[in-house]
Amino acid sequence: MGVAGAVACGISVLLDESGVKLYAVYDYWHTSPNFLLMRCGILLMIVFGAYAWCRWGPGMVGFSPLAQLGKTSLLVYWVHIEFVYGKLSILPKGKCGIGLATAGLAAIFLGMLGLSVVRTRWKSKNISRGDAETQRA
Repeated sequence: MGVAGAVACGISVLLDESGVKLYAVYDYWHTSPNFLLMRCGILLMIVFGAYAWCRWGPGMVGFSPLAQLGKTSLLVYWVHIEFVYGKLSILPKGKCGIGLATAGLAAIFLGMLGLSVVRTRWKSKNISRGDAETQRA
């Protein structure tokens, strides 16, 4: 998967540099099928990286952010939508450069990871408290 993603990215660059254009007004970032191919290639490489992290990497022996976010995925999805698109947005819409957008992505990721850890610990604490109450009864 990772190799296929890298190949797709390479083909996207080669097609962009070729003289063949499908549209009268060519814009790589907005209307190009080549950009779609690049995004799909990047997505394939990210999926392979996540798989490798959990299968062979540090996710096997210790804390894995991917596994942690997976435990509370619905909560994380709901809250991140509010921070990215809702009234609680932390960045101005359409007015961010790459640096600010990257910082915002890191802040959202770390915030959602923290939320996930807090939720998981709170839930396990309440479950263990319930087990103790059940044993007393």
